[in-house]
Amino acid sequence: MTALVLAACLIEIACLGIVRIGDLRTGVVAVAAGNSQIEVPMFWIPYAAAFLAYAVAVYETRSKETQQSDPARFLVLMLSAAILFRITLLFSPPTLSDDIYRYVWDGRMQQMGINPYVHAPDSPALASFRDIFHASINNRHISTIYPPLTQMAFWLTDRIWHSPYAMKIFFTLCDIGVVGVVLGMLRRRGLPLTRALIYAWNPLVLVEAAGSGHSDPLAVGLMLAALLALLHGHPVGAPILLALSFTAKFFSVVLLPAFYRHTHRIRSLLWFPVVIVLCYLPYADAGDRLFHGLLVYGDKWRFNDSVFTVLLYMTGSLEYSKAVIGVVFVSVMAFRFFQQPDAVKTAYVLVGAYLILTPTFQPWYMLWIVPLLCVFPNRAWLLLSGLCMASYHVLVLFAQTGLWKENEWIRLVQFVPFYALLIGDAIWKYAARRRVPYHAV
Repeated sequence: MTALVLAACLIEIACLGIVRIGDLRTGVVAVAAGNSQIEVPMFWIPYAAAFLAYAVAVYETRSKETQQSDPARFLVLMLSAAILFRITLLFSPPTLSDDIYRYVWDGRMQQMGINPYVHAPDSPALASFRDIFHASINNRHISTIYPPLTQMAFWLTDRIWHSPYAMKIFFTLCDIGVVGVVLGMLRRRGLPLTRALIYAWNPLVLVEAAGSGHSDPLAVGLMLAALLALLHGHPVGAPILLALSFTAKFFSVVLLPAFYRHTHRIRSLLWFPVVIVLCYLPYADAGDRLFHGLLVYGDKWRFNDSVFTVLLYMTGSLEYSKAVIGVVFVSVMAFRFFQQPDAVKTAYVLVGAYLILTPTFQPWYMLWIVPLLCVFPNRAWLLLSGLCMASYHVLVLFAQTGLWKENEWIRLVQFVPFYALLIGDAIWKYAARRRVPYHAV
Protein backbone atom coordinates (compact mmCIF):
# COMPACT_ATOMS: atom_id res chain seq x y z
CA MET A 1 0.00 0.00 0.00
CA THR A 2 2.93 2.32 0.68
CA ALA A 3 4.05 2.04 -2.95
CA LEU A 4 0.55 2.97 -4.13
CA VAL A 5 0.39 6.02 -1.85
CA LEU A 6 3.77 7.16 -3.17
CA ALA A 7 2.66 6.59 -6.78
CA ALA A 8 -0.54 8.58 -6.12
CA CYS A 9 1.49 11.47 -4.69
CA LEU A 10 3.78 11.49 -7.74
CA ILE A 11 0.83 11.46 -10.16
CA GLU A 12 -0.78 14.35 -8.28
CA ILE A 13 2.48 16.34 -8.39
CA ALA A 14 2.64 15.68 -12.15
CA CYS A 15 -0.98 16.87 -12.54
CA LEU A 16 -0.10 20.06 -10.69
CA GLY A 17 2.89 20.47 -13.01
CA ILE A 18 0.63 20.19 -16.06
CA VAL A 19 -1.73 22.80 -14.60
CA ARG A 20 1.20 25.12 -13.89
CA ILE A 21 2.38 24.99 -17.54
CA GLY A 22 -0.89 26.54 -18.70
CA ASP A 23 -1.02 26.46 -22.51
CA LEU A 24 0.37 23.01 -23.29
CA ARG A 25 0.98 23.97 -26.92
CA THR A 26 3.28 26.91 -26.34
CA GLY A 27 5.09 25.57 -23.28
CA VAL A 28 8.10 23.98 -25.01
CA VAL A 29 11.60 22.86 -24.12
CA ALA A 30 14.55 22.47 -26.52
CA VAL A 31 16.11 19.00 -26.67
CA ALA A 32 19.47 18.35 -28.36
CA ALA A 33 19.26 15.98 -31.34
CA GLY A 34 22.69 15.59 -32.90
CA ASN A 35 23.81 18.96 -34.22
CA SER A 36 20.36 20.49 -33.96
CA GLN A 37 17.65 21.06 -31.40
CA ILE A 38 14.06 19.86 -31.37
CA GLU A 39 11.38 21.77 -29.52
CA VAL A 40 9.09 19.38 -27.69
CA PRO A 41 6.05 20.07 -25.51
CA MET A 42 7.04 20.79 -21.92
CA PHE A 43 4.04 18.83 -20.62
CA TRP A 44 5.70 15.61 -21.81
CA ILE A 45 7.96 15.84 -18.74
CA PRO A 46 5.25 15.73 -16.03
CA TYR A 47 3.20 13.37 -18.20
CA ALA A 48 6.11 10.91 -18.48
CA ALA A 49 6.65 11.15 -14.71
CA ALA A 50 2.95 10.46 -14.11
CA PHE A 51 3.00 7.51 -16.48
CA LEU A 52 6.05 5.96 -14.81
CA ALA A 53 4.36 6.30 -11.40
CA TYR A 54 1.19 4.82 -12.91
CA ALA A 55 3.15 1.88 -14.35
CA VAL A 56 4.57 1.17 -10.89
CA ALA A 57 1.06 1.34 -9.39
CA VAL A 58 -0.33 -1.05 -12.02
CA TYR A 59 2.56 -3.49 -11.51
CA GLU A 60 2.17 -3.32 -7.73
CA THR A 61 -1.58 -3.90 -7.98
CA ARG A 62 -1.38 -6.71 -10.53
CA SER A 63 1.42 -8.56 -8.72
CA LYS A 64 -0.51 -8.55 -5.44
CA GLU A 65 -4.12 -8.72 -6.60
CA THR A 66 -4.57 -12.20 -5.08
CA GLN A 67 -2.98 -11.08 -1.80
CA GLN A 68 -5.06 -7.95 -1.16
CA SER A 69 -5.77 -8.09 2.57
CA ASP A 70 -7.86 -4.91 2.83
CA PRO A 71 -9.78 -4.31 -0.42
CA ALA A 72 -12.02 -1.64 1.14
CA ARG A 73 -8.99 0.42 2.13
CA PHE A 74 -7.54 0.01 -1.34
CA LEU A 75 -10.77 1.16 -3.01
CA VAL A 76 -10.94 4.25 -0.79
CA LEU A 77 -7.35 5.14 -1.73
CA MET A 78 -7.87 4.44 -5.42
CA LEU A 79 -11.13 6.37 -5.75
CA SER A 80 -10.01 9.30 -3.58
CA ALA A 81 -6.81 9.70 -5.57
CA ALA A 82 -8.65 9.30 -8.89
CA ILE A 83 -11.09 12.09 -7.98
CA LEU A 84 -8.26 14.31 -6.73
CA PHE A 85 -6.32 13.90 -10.00
CA ARG A 86 -9.39 14.90 -11.99
CA ILE A 87 -10.25 17.90 -9.84
CA THR A 88 -6.67 19.13 -10.23
CA LEU A 89 -6.72 18.85 -14.03
CA LEU A 90 -10.03 20.67 -14.25
CA PHE A 91 -7.93 23.79 -13.63
CA SER A 92 -5.79 23.08 -16.71
CA PRO A 93 -7.01 25.09 -19.73
CA PRO A 94 -8.16 22.82 -22.61
CA THR A 95 -5.27 23.62 -24.97
CA LEU A 96 -4.38 20.18 -26.38
CA SER A 97 -7.68 20.10 -28.23
CA ASP A 98 -10.18 22.75 -29.24
CA ASP A 99 -13.10 20.33 -29.59
CA ILE A 100 -14.62 21.66 -26.39
CA TYR A 101 -15.29 25.04 -28.03
CA ARG A 102 -17.49 23.27 -30.57
CA TYR A 103 -19.37 21.69 -27.65
CA VAL A 104 -19.99 25.15 -26.18
CA TRP A 105 -21.09 26.55 -29.56
CA ASP A 106 -23.48 23.68 -30.27
CA GLY A 107 -24.94 24.02 -26.78
CA ARG A 108 -25.50 27.75 -27.19
CA MET A 109 -27.08 27.34 -30.64
CA GLN A 110 -29.61 24.97 -29.16
CA GLN A 111 -30.35 27.50 -26.41
CA MET A 112 -31.17 29.93 -29.22
CA GLY A 113 -33.45 27.41 -30.91
CA ILE A 114 -30.98 26.78 -33.78
CA ASN A 115 -30.30 23.27 -35.05
CA PRO A 116 -26.48 22.77 -34.93
CA TYR A 117 -26.62 20.36 -37.88
CA VAL A 118 -27.99 23.00 -40.23
CA HIS A 119 -25.41 25.80 -40.05
CA ALA A 120 -21.63 25.79 -39.67
CA PRO A 121 -20.25 28.19 -37.01
CA ASP A 122 -18.89 30.48 -39.74
CA SER A 123 -22.25 30.73 -41.50
CA PRO A 124 -23.16 34.40 -42.14
CA ALA A 125 -26.62 33.61 -40.81
CA LEU A 126 -25.09 33.08 -37.34
CA ALA A 127 -22.73 36.06 -37.34
CA SER A 128 -24.71 37.84 -34.62
CA PHE A 129 -24.29 34.89 -32.23
CA ARG A 130 -20.48 34.81 -32.27
CA ASP A 131 -18.90 35.27 -28.83
CA ILE A 132 -15.45 35.04 -27.22
CA PHE A 133 -15.34 31.28 -27.77
CA HIS A 134 -16.17 31.38 -31.49
CA ALA A 135 -12.62 32.04 -32.71
CA SER A 136 -11.36 28.91 -30.93
CA ILE A 137 -13.72 26.53 -32.75
CA ASN A 138 -11.94 24.20 -35.17
CA ASN A 139 -13.18 23.67 -38.74
CA ARG A 140 -15.71 26.48 -38.41
CA HIS A 141 -16.80 26.00 -42.03
CA ILE A 142 -18.22 22.53 -41.27
CA SER A 143 -21.45 21.83 -39.40
CA THR A 144 -21.32 19.65 -36.32
CA ILE A 145 -20.38 15.96 -36.41
CA TYR A 146 -21.61 15.07 -32.92
CA PRO A 147 -24.63 12.75 -32.60
CA PRO A 148 -27.88 13.68 -30.82
CA LEU A 149 -27.37 12.43 -27.26
CA THR A 150 -24.08 14.30 -27.09
CA GLN A 151 -25.87 17.37 -28.45
CA MET A 152 -28.43 17.06 -25.67
CA ALA A 153 -25.56 16.92 -23.17
CA PHE A 154 -24.13 20.11 -24.73
CA TRP A 155 -27.52 21.80 -24.47
CA LEU A 156 -28.08 20.77 -20.84
CA THR A 157 -24.57 21.77 -19.72
CA ASP A 158 -24.64 25.10 -21.54
CA ARG A 159 -28.01 25.83 -19.98
CA ILE A 160 -26.32 25.64 -16.56
CA TRP A 161 -23.13 27.52 -17.46
CA HIS A 162 -21.96 28.86 -20.80
CA SER A 163 -18.28 27.97 -20.49
CA PRO A 164 -15.76 25.33 -21.64
CA TYR A 165 -15.20 24.55 -17.96
CA ALA A 166 -18.83 23.51 -17.61
CA MET A 167 -18.26 20.95 -20.37
CA LYS A 168 -15.08 19.76 -18.64
CA ILE A 169 -16.95 19.24 -15.37
CA PHE A 170 -19.83 17.36 -17.04
CA PHE A 171 -17.64 14.95 -18.99
CA THR A 172 -15.32 14.47 -16.01
CA LEU A 173 -18.37 13.34 -14.05
CA CYS A 174 -19.09 10.91 -16.90
CA ASP A 175 -15.47 9.75 -16.64
CA ILE A 176 -15.87 9.06 -12.92
CA GLY A 177 -19.04 7.17 -13.83
CA VAL A 178 -16.95 4.95 -16.10
CA VAL A 179 -14.87 3.97 -13.06
CA GLY A 180 -18.07 2.92 -11.30
CA VAL A 181 -19.25 0.81 -14.26
CA VAL A 182 -15.81 -0.82 -14.51
CA LEU A 183 -16.05 -1.80 -10.84
CA GLY A 184 -19.47 -3.33 -11.51
CA MET A 185 -18.13 -5.28 -14.49
CA LEU A 186 -15.15 -6.59 -12.54
CA ARG A 187 -17.43 -7.70 -9.71
CA ARG A 188 -19.81 -9.42 -12.15
CA ARG A 189 -16.98 -11.33 -13.83
CA GLY A 190 -15.41 -12.33 -10.52
CA LEU A 191 -12.22 -10.33 -11.12
CA PRO A 192 -10.29 -8.36 -8.49
CA LEU A 193 -11.72 -4.86 -8.06
CA THR A 194 -8.17 -3.56 -7.76
CA ARG A 195 -7.92 -3.75 -11.55
CA ALA A 196 -10.09 -0.64 -11.81
CA LEU A 197 -6.91 1.32 -11.06
CA ILE A 198 -5.82 0.59 -14.64
CA TYR A 199 -8.47 3.04 -15.82
CA ALA A 200 -8.92 5.28 -12.78
CA TRP A 201 -5.26 6.36 -12.59
CA ASN A 202 -4.31 6.22 -16.26
CA PRO A 203 -2.61 9.57 -17.12
CA LEU A 204 -4.03 9.62 -20.65
CA VAL A 205 -7.55 9.27 -19.25
CA LEU A 206 -6.86 12.07 -16.77
CA VAL A 207 -5.48 14.47 -19.39
CA GLU A 208 -8.05 13.76 -22.10
CA ALA A 209 -11.13 13.72 -19.86
CA ALA A 210 -10.55 16.22 -17.04
CA GLY A 211 -7.81 18.15 -18.85
CA SER A 212 -9.26 18.49 -22.36
CA GLY A 213 -12.91 17.73 -21.57
CA HIS A 214 -13.52 15.25 -24.39
CA SER A 215 -17.04 13.89 -24.69
CA ASP A 216 -16.02 10.23 -25.15
CA PRO A 217 -16.59 9.18 -21.50
CA LEU A 218 -20.34 9.62 -22.03
CA ALA A 219 -20.42 7.12 -24.90
CA VAL A 220 -17.86 4.78 -23.32
CA GLY A 221 -19.75 4.70 -20.03
CA LEU A 222 -23.01 3.85 -21.81
CA MET A 223 -21.31 1.13 -23.86
CA LEU A 224 -19.86 -0.46 -20.72
CA ALA A 225 -23.24 -0.12 -18.97
CA ALA A 226 -24.85 -1.92 -21.92
CA LEU A 227 -22.31 -4.74 -21.62
CA LEU A 228 -22.90 -4.94 -17.87
CA ALA A 229 -26.68 -5.07 -18.42
CA LEU A 230 -26.09 -7.91 -20.88
CA LEU A 231 -24.04 -9.79 -18.27
CA HIS A 232 -26.88 -9.30 -15.77
CA GLY A 233 -29.38 -10.72 -18.28
CA HIS A 234 -31.37 -7.58 -19.15
CA PRO A 235 -32.38 -8.19 -22.80
CA VAL A 236 -34.21 -4.84 -23.09
CA GLY A 237 -31.98 -2.58 -21.01
CA ALA A 238 -28.82 -3.73 -22.79
CA PRO A 239 -29.82 -2.69 -26.36
CA ILE A 240 -31.35 0.56 -25.07
CA LEU A 241 -28.08 1.49 -23.37
CA LEU A 242 -26.15 0.41 -26.47
CA ALA A 243 -28.35 2.65 -28.63
CA LEU A 244 -27.76 5.57 -26.25
CA SER A 245 -24.02 4.95 -26.57
CA PHE A 246 -24.41 5.00 -30.36
CA THR A 247 -26.25 8.31 -30.19
CA ALA A 248 -23.39 9.69 -28.07
CA LYS A 249 -20.66 8.44 -30.43
CA PHE A 250 -21.29 6.06 -33.27
CA PHE A 251 -18.85 3.21 -32.60
CA SER A 252 -21.13 1.02 -30.46
CA VAL A 253 -23.20 -0.16 -33.42
CA VAL A 254 -20.49 -2.73 -34.20
CA LEU A 255 -21.47 -4.61 -31.02
CA LEU A 256 -25.00 -5.39 -32.21
CA PRO A 257 -24.05 -8.82 -33.66
CA ALA A 258 -22.34 -9.72 -30.37
CA PHE A 259 -25.47 -8.74 -28.44
CA TYR A 260 -27.58 -10.98 -30.69
CA ARG A 261 -25.04 -13.80 -30.30
CA HIS A 262 -25.37 -13.45 -26.54
CA THR A 263 -29.18 -13.29 -26.32
CA HIS A 264 -30.50 -14.81 -29.59
CA ARG A 265 -33.44 -12.37 -29.29
CA ILE A 266 -34.16 -10.27 -32.36
CA ARG A 267 -37.19 -8.62 -30.72
CA SER A 268 -35.17 -7.10 -27.89
CA LEU A 269 -32.68 -5.66 -30.39
CA LEU A 270 -35.52 -3.73 -32.05
CA TRP A 271 -35.17 -1.25 -29.18
CA PHE A 272 -31.88 -0.18 -30.74
CA PRO A 273 -33.37 1.56 -33.84
CA VAL A 274 -36.34 2.84 -31.83
CA VAL A 275 -34.08 4.70 -29.39
CA ILE A 276 -31.95 6.08 -32.23
CA VAL A 277 -35.00 7.46 -34.06
CA LEU A 278 -36.32 9.03 -30.86
CA CYS A 279 -32.97 10.72 -30.19
CA TYR A 280 -32.72 12.09 -33.73
CA LEU A 281 -36.31 13.38 -33.89
CA PRO A 282 -35.58 16.76 -32.24
CA TYR A 283 -32.98 17.44 -34.95
CA ALA A 284 -34.87 15.96 -37.93
CA ASP A 285 -35.57 19.38 -39.46
CA ALA A 286 -31.91 19.41 -40.57
CA GLY A 287 -32.93 17.06 -43.39
CA ASP A 288 -30.04 16.04 -45.61
CA ARG A 289 -27.71 18.21 -43.50
CA LEU A 290 -28.05 15.85 -40.56
CA PHE A 291 -24.92 13.86 -41.43
CA HIS A 292 -23.12 16.41 -43.61
CA GLY A 293 -20.37 17.24 -41.11
CA LEU A 294 -19.80 13.58 -40.30
CA LEU A 295 -19.44 12.65 -43.98
CA VAL A 296 -16.90 15.42 -44.51
CA TYR A 297 -14.96 14.19 -41.48
CA GLY A 298 -14.93 10.60 -42.69
CA ASP A 299 -13.84 11.62 -46.17
CA LYS A 300 -11.09 14.14 -45.38
CA TRP A 301 -9.63 13.50 -41.93
CA ARG A 302 -6.43 11.53 -41.43
CA PHE A 303 -3.99 11.79 -38.54
CA ASN A 304 -1.39 9.70 -36.70
CA ASP A 305 -2.42 6.39 -38.27
CA SER A 306 -0.25 3.26 -38.35
CA VAL A 307 -1.52 0.36 -40.48
CA PHE A 308 -3.35 2.78 -42.76
CA THR A 309 -0.04 4.52 -43.56
CA VAL A 310 1.43 1.20 -44.69
CA LEU A 311 -1.62 0.41 -46.82
CA LEU A 312 -1.54 3.84 -48.41
CA TYR A 313 2.15 3.43 -49.21
CA MET A 314 1.51 0.01 -50.79
CA THR A 315 -1.59 0.95 -52.78
CA GLY A 316 -1.06 4.65 -53.48
CA SER A 317 -4.85 5.08 -53.20
CA LEU A 318 -6.75 6.63 -50.30
CA GLU A 319 -10.03 5.06 -51.41
CA TYR A 320 -8.56 1.60 -51.92
CA SER A 321 -6.82 1.72 -48.55
CA LYS A 322 -10.10 2.66 -46.84
CA ALA A 323 -11.83 -0.23 -48.62
CA VAL A 324 -9.16 -2.65 -47.40
CA ILE A 325 -9.42 -1.59 -43.77
CA GLY A 326 -13.22 -1.77 -44.06
CA VAL A 327 -13.03 -5.36 -45.30
CA VAL A 328 -10.53 -6.29 -42.59
CA PHE A 329 -12.65 -4.76 -39.84
CA VAL A 330 -15.83 -6.49 -41.04
CA SER A 331 -13.85 -9.76 -41.17
CA VAL A 332 -12.82 -9.29 -37.54
CA MET A 333 -16.47 -8.66 -36.65
CA ALA A 334 -17.52 -11.85 -38.44
CA PHE A 335 -14.76 -13.85 -36.77
CA ARG A 336 -15.84 -12.68 -33.33
CA PHE A 337 -19.49 -13.43 -34.15
CA PHE A 338 -18.70 -17.11 -34.62
CA GLN A 339 -16.43 -17.28 -31.57
CA GLN A 340 -17.51 -17.90 -27.97
CA PRO A 341 -20.25 -15.31 -27.28
CA ASP A 342 -18.37 -13.11 -24.81
CA ALA A 343 -19.64 -9.64 -25.67
CA VAL A 344 -17.08 -7.92 -23.43
CA LYS A 345 -14.20 -9.73 -25.14
CA THR A 346 -15.73 -8.83 -28.51
CA ALA A 347 -15.85 -5.17 -27.49
CA TYR A 348 -12.19 -5.32 -26.51
CA VAL A 349 -11.17 -6.96 -29.81
CA LEU A 350 -13.24 -4.62 -31.98
CA VAL A 351 -12.09 -1.45 -30.22
CA GLY A 352 -8.50 -2.63 -30.58
CA ALA A 353 -9.00 -3.47 -34.26
CA TYR A 354 -10.52 -0.06 -34.89
CA LEU A 355 -7.62 1.74 -33.23
CA ILE A 356 -5.12 -0.25 -35.26
CA LEU A 357 -6.90 0.22 -38.59
CA THR A 358 -8.32 3.74 -38.34
CA PRO A 359 -6.96 6.50 -40.61
CA THR A 360 -7.44 8.95 -37.73
CA PHE A 361 -5.91 8.00 -34.40
CA GLN A 362 -6.36 10.81 -31.91
CA PRO A 363 -4.93 10.16 -28.42
CA TRP A 364 -8.35 10.43 -26.79
CA TYR A 365 -9.61 7.48 -28.85
CA MET A 366 -7.68 5.38 -26.33
CA LEU A 367 -10.41 6.25 -23.82
CA TRP A 368 -12.42 3.43 -25.45
CA ILE A 369 -9.95 0.64 -24.77
CA VAL A 370 -8.39 1.58 -21.41
CA PRO A 371 -11.46 0.55 -19.33
CA LEU A 372 -11.53 -2.80 -21.15
CA LEU A 373 -7.90 -3.33 -20.15
CA CYS A 374 -9.19 -3.67 -16.58
CA VAL A 375 -10.83 -6.92 -17.72
CA PHE A 376 -8.19 -7.94 -20.26
CA PRO A 377 -4.86 -6.45 -19.10
CA ASN A 378 -2.44 -5.99 -21.99
CA ARG A 379 1.03 -4.45 -21.70
CA ALA A 380 1.20 -3.22 -25.29
CA TRP A 381 -2.03 -1.23 -25.12
CA LEU A 382 -1.05 0.24 -21.76
CA LEU A 383 2.28 1.27 -23.26
CA LEU A 384 0.51 2.92 -26.21
CA SER A 385 -1.66 4.92 -23.81
CA GLY A 386 1.56 6.55 -22.68
CA LEU A 387 3.38 6.81 -26.01
CA CYS A 388 0.46 8.23 -28.03
CA MET A 389 0.88 11.57 -26.26
CA ALA A 390 3.88 12.01 -28.57
CA SER A 391 1.41 12.81 -31.36
CA TYR A 392 0.78 16.21 -29.73
CA HIS A 393 4.20 17.30 -30.98
CA VAL A 394 2.38 18.55 -34.08
CA LEU A 395 0.78 21.26 -31.93
CA VAL A 396 4.14 22.91 -31.24
CA LEU A 397 4.74 23.71 -34.91
CA PHE A 398 1.08 24.61 -35.44
CA ALA A 399 1.09 27.08 -32.53
CA GLN A 400 4.27 28.72 -33.87
CA THR A 401 3.64 28.78 -37.63
CA GLY A 402 0.02 27.82 -38.26
CA LEU A 403 1.23 24.79 -40.27
CA TRP A 404 -0.13 21.33 -39.46
CA LYS A 405 2.71 18.96 -40.32
CA GLU A 406 3.27 15.51 -38.84
CA ASN A 407 6.75 14.09 -38.34
CA GLU A 408 7.36 10.45 -39.21
CA TRP A 409 9.61 9.91 -36.19
CA ILE A 410 6.61 10.61 -33.99
CA ARG A 411 4.79 7.65 -35.53
CA LEU A 412 7.85 5.45 -35.03
CA VAL A 413 8.15 6.44 -31.36
CA GLN A 414 4.55 5.40 -30.75
CA PHE A 415 3.95 2.39 -32.91
CA VAL A 416 7.25 0.49 -33.18
CA PRO A 417 7.38 -0.31 -29.43
CA PHE A 418 3.63 -0.94 -29.38
CA TYR A 419 3.57 -3.46 -32.23
CA ALA A 420 6.81 -5.10 -31.08
CA LEU A 421 5.33 -5.72 -27.63
CA LEU A 422 1.87 -6.63 -28.96
CA ILE A 423 3.22 -9.21 -31.41
CA GLY A 424 5.92 -10.44 -29.04
CA ASP A 425 3.43 -11.07 -26.22
CA ALA A 426 1.04 -12.81 -28.63
CA ILE A 427 3.79 -15.15 -29.83
CA TRP A 428 4.89 -15.84 -26.25
CA LYS A 429 1.34 -16.70 -25.13
CA TYR A 430 0.80 -18.93 -28.16
CA ALA A 431 4.07 -20.74 -27.50
CA ALA A 432 3.15 -21.14 -23.82
CA ARG A 433 -0.16 -22.78 -24.77
CA ARG A 434 1.59 -25.11 -27.19
CA ARG A 435 4.43 -25.99 -24.82
CA VAL A 436 4.42 -29.64 -23.70
CA PRO A 437 4.61 -29.98 -19.89
CA TYR A 438 7.88 -31.42 -18.63
CA HIS A 439 6.19 -34.28 -16.75
CA ALA A 440 4.52 -35.43 -19.98
CA VAL A 441 7.87 -36.13 -21.69
